[in-house]
Formats: sequence, C-alpha cells, structure tokens
Amino acid sequence: MMIPKNPWAWPIFPIDHVHPAGYSGGMGKKAYIETWGCQMNVHQSERIAGLLARAGYEPTDDISTADLIVFNTCAVRQKAEEKVYGRIGEVMEQKRTRPVLFGFGGCIGQVRGEALLRRFPAIDFLFGTSDLNALPDLVARAAAGVRVVHLPPPRGTEELPVRRASRVTAMVTISEGCSNGCSYCIVPRARGPLRSRPPEYVLREVEEALAAGYKEVLLLGQNVDSYGRDRPEYGDFAALLEQVARLGVPRIRFTSSHPRDMTTRVLEAVAAHRNVCNHIHLAVQSGSDRILREMNRGYTAGEFLDIVKRARELIPGINVTTDIIVGYPGETEADFRATIELIEEARFGTIFVAKYSPRPGTRSSRLPDDVPPEVKEARLQEVLALSRRIGLEINQRFIGRTVEVLIEGRNRNGDPYGRTDDHRTVVLPGATVEAGEFAVVRITRATSAGLHGEPAVPLEVKGEG
Repeated sequence: MMIPKNPWAWPIFPIDHVHPAGYSGGMGKKAYIETWGCQMNVHQSERIAGLLARAGYEPTDDISTADLIVFNTCAVRQKAEEKVYGRIGEVMEQKRTRPVLFGFGGCIGQVRGEALLRRFPAIDFLFGTSDLNALPDLVARAAAGVRVVHLPPPRGTEELPVRRASRVTAMVTISEGCSNGCSYCIVPRARGPLRSRPPEYVLREVEEALAAGYKEVLLLGQNVDSYGRDRPEYGDFAALLEQVARLGVPRIRFTSSHPRDMTTRVLEAVAAHRNVCNHIHLAVQSGSDRILREMNRGYTAGEFLDIVKRARELIPGINVTTDIIVGYPGETEADFRATIELIEEARFGTIFVAKYSPRPGTRSSRLPDDVPPEVKEARLQEVLALSRRIGLEINQRFIGRTVEVLIEGRNRNGDPYGRTDDHRTVVLPGATVEAGEFAVVRITRATSAGLHGEPAVPLEVKGEG
C-alpha cells in the first residue's frame, strides 16, 4: 500500500490523548509507506502515516522521491516474508544514489528483531507492532546517524492520529492481539495477547468518521468476537456492535471472526440492524477434526457447519467467506478429503487458501513439515478450483437482480467498482458514478470473482434502522 497523494487526514483525538511527537524534522520532506499483510496492517500504516504527517512529512506513492521509506511487514506466511526481503534491494538502490532513511517494522520486525540489522545494513531504524507513538523520535535519531531498535512487548492499546487511505471506508480498531493460541499462528508472538480498546474510544472514532463523510466503517481485530474477554467491564462484541449500529453509519463491517468465539448474540445483532452488512469472514482452516485438534482451533467440523447453518437461518442471504490451510504437518489424503467435503457443504462465497509454512516460535514449527511441496501445491489448486466453481454458481444467481452497491473507486480499466451489502465486488463498465456514492445496480454478468452490472436508479443513503 502506498499513501494516496491527497488522503483525508484528521486526528481522531486531541493532542493530549497521545504522547507529543518529539520530532518535526519532516517539513518539506516526503514519506513512502509500503504495507504487506492483513487489514490490521493496512490500518497500522494509516496510523504511521498520521504520525509522520504530524512530524511534517508529505506522503508520496513514488519511492524514488521519498526522503523516508517505511516498510510495514507481515510474518504470517514464509512467502510473504521472503517477498519483503526481496524488496529491500530496491531500497538499497535508492540509498546508493541519494540520502534516504529506511525504517523497517511491523510483524517481521517484532519477531525477527535485531538480527534484521545484521542481515540488512540498509535498515536505519527497526520497530515492531506497538508503541508507534515513538516512531517520530526513532526517525529523529536515525536522521542523526544512530541506528535504533524499538521493540517493546505489545501492551495496551494506542490512540493515534490517522491519515486514512480511503475516502469511503474508515477502519476502526476495536482490539489488538490474540490469546487463542492456534498452533501454527505467529500473531500472538508478533502482536501480543488480546487487548480490547475502551468502547468510548471506539464509538468516538466512529462518530468522527461519520462526521467526516465516511459511508462505511470496518471494525478490526485479530479476533473481534473475543472483544471484552480481557476487560469484562467493556461488554462483549455483540453489545459493541449494537452501539456502533445505533450511531447511524450507512454500512458497518467487521473482521476477523473466530468460530470458537462466534456467538448467536453477534448473529442476532447482524440480523437486527440493516446497516450491519450481511457478510461474515469465518476462518475454518480445515475440515478434518483431527487436524483442527492439532491446530488447537477449539471446534469440530460439525460445530463449524452448525454455526454456518445458524447464520443462514438468522440472516437470509448472508455471505460466509473463509480461510483454508493445506499441507499442515501430518495432513493425510483423508484429512484433505474432509476439507473438500466441508467446502462442498458450506458453499463459501470466497475461500482464501494458503499452503502451510512453519513460523518461528509456533508449536507447529516443532513438527516435521512432512507434506511434500508438490502435494501442497496440488491441494491448493484443488481448493482454488472448487472455490471458483462454487463462487461462479452462487454469483450466477444474481444475474438479472438489482442490488445496492457502495462505490469504492475505479479499477485498472478506469471502470467504477464497489461492493454489495454481502461483500460481493461489482464492476460497472462505463458508468459515471463516483466513489462514496450508493447506487442501485442491475447485474448483467457474473464471474467466479464477482459481478458486472449497470446503474438502475439512484439510491438515497440509508442509516441505521
């Protein structure tokens, strides 16, 4: 992700709610941010951009013009980590031709630590996933010629200024970290245990977004359904979702959900408020009960399917999407067939599938990575093919229907695109609608990845009801 040239920028909280920035040496200089990973990382980059803007930096999407380059990284998959390291060569090229500071941070920074400085001399300062308020001071020390590392253990939550990357959707963090302890997952090591954000701060940020003209709010957490488990006085996620819905935001989404923590109360809150979107991303990871136990997921395949059934009973037309890992240590052909059977029964709208890769410090990394690479690849391709078939079958049912679409922007061909209430991408070739507008669209064509349509009639923006 590159910071847009002209994003909307506004501090969410008055300056006395955050530590004062100790550096304003960015005046007249440009900052480039590159982001890998999940939407939590994208939002973290929005916060980094807000801090750098407060220090005087202007955003740029051209790395060759930047005085400061920041990488915000992801450690969830080995492949993603390798891509990040490959990009450091571009930074080295920039540093050979002109003075430029390079900051490396995020999950890889938190997990790999000072070893990165020894491996990559181009890094001027290293930071992790917490205490981002220190970032301007890290930049100041690096500008003075000091290589600096700041990797405190993740604690609490932070209230920071934000330079938003979108003018349509405002991301709002409700919690950070995760305490579930899945055997393969590096998130607890990279981002720490669950820390729920005070509800008054969440609601205040949503109100700010609504006042600034945002049409959609995306509530973020590594596991939103565990909100409040660490602070019972905050209430649970269902209660928070109800409060956000009553503020009147036209659209509300949330991610990610964990099947072990998904409650009927959350589903009822989605059903009760028309401005809470009919979409849940519920990561199943495997259809094998044995593999699910090994992963420490806390549910069986049957229990997962019961949640999906309950969701569809309470919320007709809900779109359930998921994540799948293939090739977990010890996964047999029978285990994989159980996953295929679950996919056939659940009929997910979209599947995000990845080959297992051991991550440092996780319990599964101590197990032999015994599924051959070619078997992992074959299983990956089979899941993708099945996902495409089911996705096309589902999407074809929308041809001829009229749906509500929130326009998000334009694609590479210059055509407007947006999303339906149930999180399906719709492209409107040749239409004149603009980002932030709601449109009623007649669907004319379907693919496995999304829908195509044409504007039918204008639609009045709706709030909670």
